[in-house]
Amino acid sequence: MRLLRLATTLNSTSAPYNQFALGFKESIDQTFFSLLKHNLVIDKRIKAFHSNGSVLKMFKLVKELISKNKYDVIHIHSGLTGVLFIFALFPFRLGVLKKTIFTLHNSWHVLRLRNQFLNFIVMLASSKVCTCGVSSKDSIPKSINYFIGNKIQAIVNGFNHQRIDNIENKKLKKIHFDKSSKIKMVCIGALNQTKNQIALLEVLRFIKIEAEIIFLGDGINKKKLIAYSKNILDPTIIKFKGIVTRDIAIEHMLEADVSVSLSKGEGLPIAVLESMYAGCFMILSTIPPHKEVSPPSERCFFVDESNKDEIINSLNYVRSNLKEIREGRSQSKEYSISTFSVDNMLAEYKKVYNSICEDNVQY
Repeated sequence: MRLLRLATTLNSTSAPYNQFALGFKESIDQTFFSLLKHNLVIDKRIKAFHSNGSVLKMFKLVKELISKNKYDVIHIHSGLTGVLFIFALFPFRLGVLKKTIFTLHNSWHVLRLRNQFLNFIVMLASSKVCTCGVSSKDSIPKSINYFIGNKIQAIVNGFNHQRIDNIENKKLKKIHFDKSSKIKMVCIGALNQTKNQIALLEVLRFIKIEAEIIFLGDGINKKKLIAYSKNILDPTIIKFKGIVTRDIAIEHMLEADVSVSLSKGEGLPIAVLESMYAGCFMILSTIPPHKEVSPPSERCFFVDESNKDEIINSLNYVRSNLKEIREGRSQSKEYSISTFSVDNMLAEYKKVYNSICEDNVQY
């Protein structure tokens, strides 16, 4: 099987690369095309191209790839690259759309209006549409479902537990948290309004807690969050480390006592799945995707992200039960693998790929 994968980015946090391309690296002949320039070393079993951020260049290169190669499946991971792909097919190769699958990687209401429009166009044109979980599927408005409901399928996101095991088994000497820190907490995600890191910082002005909190990620709210964090007094230590590789993010998870996500919206967050398997106690907002993950109750505290008292209660719970939290790190592992293994996810996508191949019309 020959597959063309289209995404906006190919980097250390890119799900289309980390979960999909790497997952199929040994079983499918893949070509990965991204709009933005790659910023990591690509596995040699995956052919990779990019257009360095140029929409026009991507249009031309994708058109060339389609004309010179006979792909069995085209997997689209973003509305923008999907629309560019459709234009590249026009007018003589529109039959290739019968070979396309589109994945919605987020909940619908989290998307900007422009991206909702682009995604809708690609959903209409694609042969199959998959969402990253049931919550993502349920978030699509009924008005959109009216047009595409017959080809939508929810496939729950998966994470690569073997990658976490390999990193843990290396027993790296580097320590990411201060040895003197009483409670070690990590927050992973883009620094923006949706990820809502400010909600955690706000409550830390009302509670004194001996903790070190590390934020991994970058975004438009970075300066605001750093400025706000300077108003938080000892004994709380707050650090912003920016964007790090996936392996380093996992190292932080393996070292942390607690992983916090007070997000207002998600698809089905890989970082939450990885943190859960790595042994972190989870403090999660009550959004549907987090509820879909639903970690074992003894390893998770759900809070209303807009309710300061609930967030404070969760921090007090961690402080009072830190010994038990550390002793129970392994309790979520079996649940994580059985429910959210990347192997399960890839097996479902392979079925979709095979169904597209069976229905293909030669072009």
